[in-house]
Amino acid sequence: MKVLYICALFFWCNYFAQAQKSESISIGKKENYYSQVLKENRKIWIYTPDITSQLSSPDKRYPVLYLLDGEAHFFSTIGIIQQLSQANGNGVLPEMIVVAIENTNRVKDLSPLPDLNNTNPFIDFLSTELLPYIDKNYNTAPYKLLVGHSLGGLTSIDVLTKFPKLFNAYIAIDPSMWYNNEVHLKNTIAQFPNQNMNGNRLFVGTANTMPQNMTLSQLKTDTSIETLHIRSIFGLIDFLKTNTNGLAYSNKYYEKENHNSVPLLSEYDGLKFIFDFYQVNLTEKDFIDSTALIASTLKTHYAEVTKKWVIRTPHRKPSSITWHMMHWAKIISIKQVHYLI
Repeated sequence: MKVLYICALFFWCNYFAQAQKSESISIGKKENYYSQVLKENRKIWIYTPDITSQLSSPDKRYPVLYLLDGEAHFFSTIGIIQQLSQANGNGVLPEMIVVAIENTNRVKDLSPLPDLNNTNPFIDFLSTELLPYIDKNYNTAPYKLLVGHSLGGLTSIDVLTKFPKLFNAYIAIDPSMWYNNEVHLKNTIAQFPNQNMNGNRLFVGTANTMPQNMTLSQLKTDTSIETLHIRSIFGLIDFLKTNTNGLAYSNKYYEKENHNSVPLLSEYDGLKFIFDFYQVNLTEKDFIDSTALIASTLKTHYAEVTKKWVIRTPHRKPSSITWHMMHWAKIISIKQVHYLI
């Protein structure tokens, strides 16, 4: 009996010792920020690339993706970015900081005001408080993205319409252009010709929210309330086909996705479109070449990237080209590394 007791005690002691060795996995943190504009505390979810890369790069600066409905899309967005910027040596996207804004009152936050001459205080909170706060406290590059779904998508389009230079790029996922009897859709159509969109990028992802068995050709003549949501989005898309006014624009219709399933694919495709200039195409031959050719190729490529995406370099910190090259220095032959910097 004593032997059984001792064995059992040994088993449980060993079990708890092993359990204590376990490590938690974290992909971000939450911060509380008191907004003077909104007169309330706002919870902000923040991801920085060093969390998943496990590499400290105190001099490196990153684009910032601002994510509406943050609590709903934080995890999936980080997964996409980490996979395409870090995993397996990927350089499809640049590494990014993600700032996700948790809602207190979603409709209040993400609904443009009926009076088109006034701005939702939530946008003032973004522009005058949150963006400066993130720039002050994190290693940010001046390239900023705004991503929103549904009412958040409507907010993204509304900001692009009124303040196009507040962000460099926008992803509007199944945006609620129907809202307020399409007043904001009509305002976008009216205001776009007055704005300089040069340098801005927009991706619109559209879900299939039509009644079952309805086709796109049938949708063109439909006037029912049931199809107002998708008809309003196609109204925006049709306008943008010939009225980009300097905007780099793309859209995709996801026939097999509904309103709730479309965000993941839209974020993936939208980010790849926005940074379609970022990835460098290298072949196996490039990697085994022991000359300086690959270094020359990378330098030329990232010089072109920098023209589209200028990273500030205060206090003589490494140039944007050097930061990009450091990513590849971990991958290519040691013989080639000395050509990189």
